[in-house]
Amino acid sequence: MKTHWKNVSIKKISEESGYGTATVDRVLNNRKGVSKKAKDKILKILTNLQNGKGKNDKKNILVCCQSGPSYNKTLEHSLDTINNNIYKFNLIKNFIPAKDFKPIQFIKILKESSKFDGVIIVSQEDQNINNELSKIVSEDKPVITLTTDLPNSNRTSYIGNNQSNAGSTAAHIIGKNVGKKSGSILMVMSMPYRCQQERELGFRKVLRSEFPNLKIKESVFNLDTTEESYKYVKRYIRDNGPPLGIYNIAGGNLGVAKAISEMNVKENIVFVGHELNKNSRNLLENNKMDFVIGHDVELEIKIAFEKILNFNENSKSQTSFFSDILIFNRYNCLDKKVY
Repeated sequence: MKTHWKNVSIKKISEESGYGTATVDRVLNNRKGVSKKAKDKILKILTNLQNGKGKNDKKNILVCCQSGPSYNKTLEHSLDTINNNIYKFNLIKNFIPAKDFKPIQFIKILKESSKFDGVIIVSQEDQNINNELSKIVSEDKPVITLTTDLPNSNRTSYIGNNQSNAGSTAAHIIGKNVGKKSGSILMVMSMPYRCQQERELGFRKVLRSEFPNLKIKESVFNLDTTEESYKYVKRYIRDNGPPLGIYNIAGGNLGVAKAISEMNVKENIVFVGHELNKNSRNLLENNKMDFVIGHDVELEIKIAFEKILNFNENSKSQTSFFSDILIFNRYNCLDKKVY
């Protein structure tokens, strides 16, 4: 018995699926000699085309981002710029400050999977969020984790830095700039983001193996806000004296810099943080911060969009992409576009 394909051409199905016209013809006429994977994909594309949904039609992309205000702003601006100029997806955007986040907010959104064709997500780890993402993947929809990974969600791809290597880079920078002096290093962290956990592991590994003169005496925790980082870093310096280095794994670089400035200890501290944006670039320019470890946000977004666009077309759409680790100082940050 033949499959009915309602005026959808074999050539069109072939173009959409990536299979030859002979293979498509076999499937449409229920002939043998085609793998189950190929048959399922061709029939799915046939259904989409019959319903007026082709590969190049506008896709509804859900974006969920839980982070500090600076990164939220950078990501949203970059998403809109690239999408408006190139892809023209329908973006369903949800940006939530880290300090206000409750996992149920994303879980409710993710449960409405019938409304979108793919997901780009930045989130701290949560098992219920992982479970919802796994369900979306089981519906044959792409899930892309950006900057911080959720490997237990069965996500399609992770796109961002190798965060362990980023943390190792921070340790190398601080260790080389401190030299042979012995003393303490202060780490500033926030929430259970995997990227922060991996940065910390890389940082500790290199400090322990290459710079035994430096010890992490204490870590302070903020909520990815200027106010929190300012309060805890200032208290630490007041109670313990200035550390030789501060590694801010989280957001809130402005608060760290303000605490250092008010305690008048900038000359004593090597200050390294993450994410080049207007705030951190201003700190670099004015010598209130020494180094920023960054990444190419716009490139990562383009890769994410391409993986969603080409999902199921080839195996590369389901492999992770590690972007270059970028190091900025006051002399090379000026030409970089920031938001």
